Amino acid sequence: MTAPRNALRLARILAIGDELMLGRTVDTNSAAIARQLSDRGLVVDQMRQVGDGLDAITSALQTLAHGADLVICTGGLGPTDDDRTRAAVAGAIGQPLLFRETAWKQVHGWYARHLPGKTVPEANRRQAELPRGAKMLINDRGTAPGLLARHPSGAWIACFPGVPHEMLAMADRLFAKLPSLIPGLTVPAISEFAITGIGESAVQDLIPGLLSEADPMVGITAHDAGHLTLRAVGKPAAVKRRINQLRKILNQWLIPEPTVPSSLVAELTRRRMTITAAESCTGGQVAAQLTAIPGSSRVLRESRVVYHPDAKRALGVPAAILREHGVVSEQTALAMAESARTALSADIAVATTGIAGPTGGSEQLPVGTVWVAVADARGAVAKRLRLSGSRTRIQLRAAATTLVLAWERLRQAAG
Repeated sequence: MTAPRNALRLARILAIGDELMLGRTVDTNSAAIARQLSDRGLVVDQMRQVGDGLDAITSALQTLAHGADLVICTGGLGPTDDDRTRAAVAGAIGQPLLFRETAWKQVHGWYARHLPGKTVPEANRRQAELPRGAKMLINDRGTAPGLLARHPSGAWIACFPGVPHEMLAMADRLFAKLPSLIPGLTVPAISEFAITGIGESAVQDLIPGLLSEADPMVGITAHDAGHLTLRAVGKPAAVKRRINQLRKILNQWLIPEPTVPSSLVAELTRRRMTITAAESCTGGQVAAQLTAIPGSSRVLRESRVVYHPDAKRALGVPAAILREHGVVSEQTALAMAESARTALSADIAVATTGIAGPTGGSEQLPVGTVWVAVADARGAVAKRLRLSGSRTRIQLRAAATTLVLAWERLRQAAG
């Protein structure tokens, strides 16, 4: 086949099923496959979803196979009339479907192990039909054998069941053999680090041109948890040079751990400091993100959900502030953080108050308006957020941004 673009070994993934196109099922298989392939030296440059139509599957296979080393398909290997992946592969490679006795024995074997005494339905015979020349992939967790075939372009086409636990077991076995299927395939070096306090566009402006290079390939991933991950993939020496270069450019935004919560817990632990939270609109999400980190019990003293105005007053927020500025205000957020720090005896305190929706907003305070604050020995600071999305998404993003603010405050204190 023609050498892949920039000498990269390319893989493509095709998820098959009407249930995907109708939004009834979420495709988790493709992400799991992409991670495994990336770890083994293949670059996944395309992912597609198609329904159960034979022409649609065949057309997608033909398109994806050209220019690729490997095409992975999931789904459509069942025993019913709408399971057409086998026929589509046969059409794509120009070979007929043939009944395989070995595949039929696998189907019988599954029934014998899991449904002893039950007659194998005649419909399952179609699962034993494979394109001529294709190799059968053993499925020890279900009835549907997988298959591995060679496209005329030179690309391998591997088909796995759509059921995740069946797919994963079959993928593990096949992927271990990838070096023998794709000569010259080498496992790339992968290195990454995390930053916070700067957006993707700003990072792009600081590293012009680096995101378009082939070796190493550099990518940026934004996370709802409030940080960015920069990753370099390629030859070991090139990856090391690029990561060192990027770390120098972005040094002021570096965080020492993979996430903001883990970095915050690690730094508080190192300094022997404690943190507490007074949460209103986030309803405990700040505490949840902290307690997800092992060892957080050493630094998190307490967290309170002070949702009702009475709870805020009980924490120590002056009634006058609530009356004059309202519960969703900079003044209330600051008072919540300061009161929590004093009442709960912590070195640093965070607070959230806002409107997570979907109701409760106004022209002055629309849904998604959130005030977050941090208080420490130097005083308190607050930040207004304008968030969008579902109630859950607003709560999660507000909590994540609160911890980013706490991390930045802690870092500033270090000088």
